[in-house]
Amino acid sequence: MKLKWYVLSENESVIEPLKVTVRKMGSSLKYFSTEKNLKKELNAKEPSVIFLHEGSDYNIYDLCGEITFTFPHTAIILISTEVDYKSAMYVGAVDIIQSQLKEDERNQAAQKAINVIEYKLEKVPVEPEEVADGKIITVCSTKGGVGKTTISVNLAVSLAKQNYKVAIVDLDLQFGDVSISLDIHPKKTIYDWIKEAYEVGREDVSSFMTKHSTGIEIMPAPTLPEFADIVTGESVAYLLENLQRNFDIILVDTPPALIETSLVAIERSDTILLITSMDLPTIKNGKIAIDTLELLGLKDRIKVVLNRDTPMDDMDIDTVEKILGMNIYSRIPSDYKVVVISLNQGNPFVLTHPKSHVARGIEQLSLKVTDNEEANSRNNKLLKRLFSRNK
Repeated sequence: MKLKWYVLSENESVIEPLKVTVRKMGSSLKYFSTEKNLKKELNAKEPSVIFLHEGSDYNIYDLCGEITFTFPHTAIILISTEVDYKSAMYVGAVDIIQSQLKEDERNQAAQKAINVIEYKLEKVPVEPEEVADGKIITVCSTKGGVGKTTISVNLAVSLAKQNYKVAIVDLDLQFGDVSISLDIHPKKTIYDWIKEAYEVGREDVSSFMTKHSTGIEIMPAPTLPEFADIVTGESVAYLLENLQRNFDIILVDTPPALIETSLVAIERSDTILLITSMDLPTIKNGKIAIDTLELLGLKDRIKVVLNRDTPMDDMDIDTVEKILGMNIYSRIPSDYKVVVISLNQGNPFVLTHPKSHVARGIEQLSLKVTDNEEANSRNNKLLKRLFSRNK
């Protein structure tokens, strides 16, 4: 059973523990700060669990009764400083818990909600909805200058060459370089999409995407750094879900920081590519990122990509893996000249230098993230020969 999980709250200290609970249920939590946006998201035929936290602009009991009546395939858990079981039962809530959110109470309430949904679906089967099944791959690092954008752009083009329908979302909202890396000049950005579509309730996303000659489509970062503040975790979650319905793979390029918008993308990702390199500061920051994501229950989605891989006297693969506490998933050879020429021309090196070592490394990565085992096996043998020649 595919369940949607939502929370309505303005309090981050309430939202974060709920995210952990929902991850343990094998899903992700979408959160809203306004009653209007939550209602806009709900679907009468879609099974969902909703956490309603008391707020200044609405009464949770009145709202619970309204949602329960309008959306029959929902199970609602109320969160309040004062527990009123009689009122909660009257409006159809499955449980009510206190704002302090003890872990066992959260887990029990969530399981109770799942049981209620299962019972409802047995009585009144729900019609299958269109499934948003595009794969989300987020490229991240907690240190700048490690090659996130270069990898994102070239990986997208490599995937497009395999006939996947690919989108890139540039979430480096202040200083994003996806557009310049592809030598495109977008007329619309994520800022325009929010102002002209998202905030006024339009579902349109496609007209705000910029198409590259390779077929990949880009949702560019804002043109001015001050426009970044308008992008919220809520809007990012909506954007990604929309793109999942229209693309095979969505690549998300992120800033060198674990901020709200990046974390929303990371939480919704099928694969998290953590980029590191052969220098201690980057490896140290990578270890911090891994530990942070482990606390959020996301470590199993992390794949470590070693960029600019080249032999060094004081650092090797074993040392990197030991410090990070994880195996290297993929290695991208160092090729300064090819990469710099590519960046200066705004032309991905997987197109201009397809036989270069660095392009082969990206190709191998693209085959791994799509589980193309047969082609990946052939490419692994080729890369081993290339690395042997380098040494």
